Amino acid sequence: MQFSNTTTKAGLIQRYERHTQLGDGVVSGDDTLLRQVTADINETVYDLTNRIIISHDNFDWDDPYKTDYPIATTPLVAAQRDYQFDNISFLKLKRVDVSYDGTNYYRATPFDSATYQDGLGNDANTDKNFSKSEPYYDPKSFGFWLYPLASSDDVTAGGKVRVEYTRAYDEYAYDDTTKEPPIDRPFHDLIAIGAALKNPSLPDSQYNKLLLKYQQGVAELEAYYGTRNEDFYMSINPQLETYT
Repeated sequence: MQFSNTTTKAGLIQRYERHTQLGDGVVSGDDTLLRQVTADINETVYDLTNRIIISHDNFDWDDPYKTDYPIATTPLVAAQRDYQFDNISFLKLKRVDVSYDGTNYYRATPFDSATYQDGLGNDANTDKNFSKSEPYYDPKSFGFWLYPLASSDDVTAGGKVRVEYTRAYDEYAYDDTTKEPPIDRPFHDLIAIGAALKNPSLPDSQYNKLLLKYQQGVAELEAYYGTRNEDFYMSINPQLETYT
C-alpha cells in the first residue's frame, strides 16, 4: 500500500480519510493537515514495528525497502575505548565482532563494568586482563567500550569492529507518494487505523469500532511475526526420573 495515491484511493492517506470519515481529499488536499496526519502515521509505524521486534522469532525484522542489511563495520582507532552508534537509526544491538589484524574476527563477549572486580582507569593494567582473540565489550547508552584497546599496529593492519543491530525505519515525509510501509502487506491498513485513532475529533462510536479492529489486528500481527520463520523446530526429549 503506497503512502498516498489520489488516483486509486488506495494509499495510507486515503485509508485514513475513510477511517476517520473526513471525506475524500480532505487530508491530501490540505498541506497542514497532511503534515499532522503524517506525524500520526509515523508514530503508528513505530508502535507496530516495536511490537514486531518484541514478538518476532529468529527471523529478524528490518525495513524491507532498505538496500542493505543492518550490519555496520568501522575501523579500530588506536587507544580508543569508546565506539558509538548512529543513535538516530540504532534500536537494538545483536552482536559485536572484532578483528584486530583485519582478517580474523572474534565474537566479543558483553559484560558490565560494574561487575568487574579489578580496578579500572589505568588502560594498560586493565587490558592485561583481556585478549585480542577473546575481546569483551561493555554496552553503554548509544555505544560500547571495547576491551582490549587497539594499538597503532592494529590500525595499520586494518583492524575493525563489525556490528549487527536492529534499526529504525525511514520515516514518511508529508509529500511522499509511492513509498511503502516497512511491514508485510496484510497489516498495512493497521497503520491507517492506528493513525485514525489519534484524531481527537473522531466520534466515539467510530473510535470504539476502530479500536477493536486495531487491537485484533495487532494480536494477529504479533502472532504472525512470532512464527515467521517456520524452518526452526522444537523437539521434546524424554527424561527418566530416578527414585530412591
